[in-house]
Amino acid sequence: MAHTPDATGPGVTASAVRDQVLLAAWTHPDVPGAELALIACFEVWVAAVRGHVRRCSGAVAERSVAGLHQVLTGAAESRDAADPAGRALRDLRSRVAPSWRRQVDAALIDLLRGQAAESAGAAVSRVPNPIDHLGAGRTSGPGPWAARLVAYGLRVRIPRQVAASAAFRAVHDAFCDVVLLRTRNAGAPEEPRDELSDSVVVLQRHFGQSRARALAMLDDLLSWRAERFDELTGTGLPVLLAECADAAQRDAVLRYVQGLRDWSAGLLACRPDTAPRDAGQPRPAPRHTSNRVRLPEFFMPFDTRRNPAVDAARRHCREWAEEHGLLRGTRSWTPAAFDSADYALLAALTEPDAAAAELDLAADWQVWSWYADDHLRSRASGAAFRDRLADLLRDGPEPREPWERALVDLWRRTTDELEPRRRREFAVRLAERFEYRVAKLRGPEPADPLALLASRRRSCGAEFSAALLRHRHAAQLPAELFTGTPMRALAETFAEVSALRHDLLRYRATSPGPPRTPNVVAAVAAFLGCRPQQAVSLTDDLCTARLRRFESVAHWELPALTGEFDLDAAGCARLERYVRGLQQWMAGELRWVAVTGRYAGTGDRPRRVRRAHGRPGRPDERFLRRAPG
Repeated sequence: MAHTPDATGPGVTASAVRDQVLLAAWTHPDVPGAELALIACFEVWVAAVRGHVRRCSGAVAERSVAGLHQVLTGAAESRDAADPAGRALRDLRSRVAPSWRRQVDAALIDLLRGQAAESAGAAVSRVPNPIDHLGAGRTSGPGPWAARLVAYGLRVRIPRQVAASAAFRAVHDAFCDVVLLRTRNAGAPEEPRDELSDSVVVLQRHFGQSRARALAMLDDLLSWRAERFDELTGTGLPVLLAECADAAQRDAVLRYVQGLRDWSAGLLACRPDTAPRDAGQPRPAPRHTSNRVRLPEFFMPFDTRRNPAVDAARRHCREWAEEHGLLRGTRSWTPAAFDSADYALLAALTEPDAAAAELDLAADWQVWSWYADDHLRSRASGAAFRDRLADLLRDGPEPREPWERALVDLWRRTTDELEPRRRREFAVRLAERFEYRVAKLRGPEPADPLALLASRRRSCGAEFSAALLRHRHAAQLPAELFTGTPMRALAETFAEVSALRHDLLRYRATSPGPPRTPNVVAAVAAFLGCRPQQAVSLTDDLCTARLRRFESVAHWELPALTGEFDLDAAGCARLERYVRGLQQWMAGELRWVAVTGRYAGTGDRPRRVRRAHGRPGRPDERFLRRAPG
């Protein structure tokens, strides 16, 4: 592909081609000549497309990426001479071994998706926060693409059970972080290495730092992630090999890990300027200031209102809690503390349209969930709690303790009229929640905030809440609709918003000093080496980004599902009620946080949210600000 100075197509210079070939030779030292040539050609093509996307405007870049995506999916063949990138891609794909073509195509699609997201973000001057920046690099950045080329060059296939293990994910994530941070100049190879790049801009914008300070922060993060990668693939390798079933799998994993190490070492040898400037210096321990952190003004784009049957629900859940002995426990579960927390109000705000009986059941679930969470936090043997819960959900032993009797009553009232498949789904969601809670209590706190957030998403109870909303509003919709990308994105963002909000409040409650349980805010502070107040701001930005993602999916992607699944008017109404239920739940939970006595004792309620609620008696008024565009 010849160099094309205009924006009509991609192009690279001869020196850029030489640099990419040299880089491929350094990063793939054990790959045979034919495969190495193909890998080098792929790297030249990727560099050309990346440079073209960066030079073009947002609309032109999106059209170019969409056209290449069509080539990969077979929707277009791109024999047009005016499209050199498409023709080159078609030629490269024809040279890939057929048994590997699907995997290489999947990696290329992810890479192009990342380029499209990058061009869209540049068009609106939207800079992701550092945690989401690394998260995108692990799914659609240069790291996964490099890892796929390593596997293809060595002809190594990682067993599925190994690839799904936490140890393998940790190695993969650390490698992707190193690749993303070391290739911080994502432009052409001949560009100066001192120019600002995406990673530096991310740190500058979100920490308000100078260019020099942002580069120093980037070097510190790169040095730490490189050390972590070396640790996981060195002394931590036995943990990864323990996931293998036989010697053949262990050999494949060892060859793959060595390929990743060779890639990292080859990049450093070929481009020594990508090494951190202060490599070798120990990473400072996270600091906890003596001053309490300040909560930001939370962003919530959705409205809610209070269920008119809230007073009856208050009376019911108080009687229900006393009947099952839940108010004879710890200091947080005295009658006065129970009334101050007002769990019935939480149910009334999250389910404003529920009938009286449904609201009573929802309020009882809120009471039990919070009681079980507190009970598990103070219990020495979390595994015994988890096992006992599983037995009770299988209608096994007679309940003995108050939480057991309450759960049996709730389970009967919720599932008596459910079909077996839906009943099993509820049981799995509920068991998952406490399985992850127990894992968090018995294991060390994850150093990776993204890994911790994935765990918190399953342990905060929001996925179980989403299942209840789906049963109430969309039980008649096809199950395949909820397994697609848009609906899974809604469910995941819904759960992550809840987890991040509660971690922010709990971090505020334990400040100063580290939190007693794993916390995303503390993980962000330790991961980035930043101050607690900066970690609070970044965590709030993570939450805002997910709310914006929820808005975007609901507005742009869900309408296409109605046609794809041929939903009639009733089906569309059910889908709309389900999505609206998720929105009301997020808004209602935040509104409850602002007025509840659950957090009042620690003084960690967000004041700006509380003041923005407006006067009592106007429940339909928008009570939280919208984030700036």
